[in-house]
Amino acid sequence: MKKICFVLTVSTGINYGSISAAPLLKNNEDLKEYFSNDYDVSINYIRDKDTVDYLVVPDPFTPFENENELPIIKVPARLFMSKDFAAIKTYLDDYFAHN
Repeated sequence: MKKICFVLTVSTGINYGSISAAPLLKNNEDLKEYFSNDYDVSINYIRDKDTVDYLVVPDPFTPFENENELPIIKVPARLFMSKDFAAIKTYLDDYFAHN
């Protein structure tokens, strides 16, 4: 099973960059649950960056260092904001069908 990580919060050295205005209060368990039947899913890049195979990154997003040079799957940020998980899945399916 492919191990993916949704990169929604990253350390910028001084503080955290996030797709959410309140990253420490944001609960993304619904996102994790939706994709868990098809993928081994992480929603914590800071903790799991050494154990995943692919990064799913909102576009645009805060610049961050991809320390492990993992493949990045860019998905429009608006889909995360509107919680359009079906559309996000389409991006993932398309990426894996061609790579």
